Amino acid sequence: MISSGSVTSLFKDLIGKYGPQYWWPAESPLEVIEGAILAQNTSWKNVEKAMKNLKGKEIRDIVYSDVIEELIRPAGFHSRKKKYLREAVGYFYLRIENLSLPHDTRGDLLSLNGVGTESADAIALYAFHQRTFPVDVYTLRLFNRYFGGDYTLRDYEDLRTIMSGLFNQEQLMELHSLIDEHCKQICRKVPSCDECFLNKKCARNI
Repeated sequence: MISSGSVTSLFKDLIGKYGPQYWWPAESPLEVIEGAILAQNTSWKNVEKAMKNLKGKEIRDIVYSDVIEELIRPAGFHSRKKKYLREAVGYFYLRIENLSLPHDTRGDLLSLNGVGTESADAIALYAFHQRTFPVDVYTLRLFNRYFGGDYTLRDYEDLRTIMSGLFNQEQLMELHSLIDEHCKQICRKVPSCDECFLNKKCARNI
């Protein structure tokens, strides 16, 4: 099961293998928000198409222009996501205007329509540099295999709290991106355990 030592060891092994990721695939906080909203219920390949369409668009374009719905069509659920995107970007705009950091950024994000826990934590971590951790499907997959757990989304808050307590904000960004990278390359739905450098430490193979 998860312990501070075992998670720290996992982090060191992952960054030793893949190196620093400096990851969310976005060039600005605004793009982080766009990506987090558009990534819901679709593949990242589809998100990239929509993000390319949004490239160079200003905040006012997203909030006020009806053309946005057509631009984000590749990400699916375009009508619904347009509403979610407008509300989230509107919140970001207020943050810029006020130049102030709310006491509970994550709580504010969770109060927005269409922003669930994973999206809120991704935005809070990567756009607003808050100390939190998005527990995605890759995290659950790796933790269940590596630690021999049986974690589900019901354990989201417990896992988020553990990770946020062990690492600083920059390390949390790296850990999240390293987990995603490892699960895309090795620890896939059908894992390549024979190729995995974590093989000897993974509970799945012990």
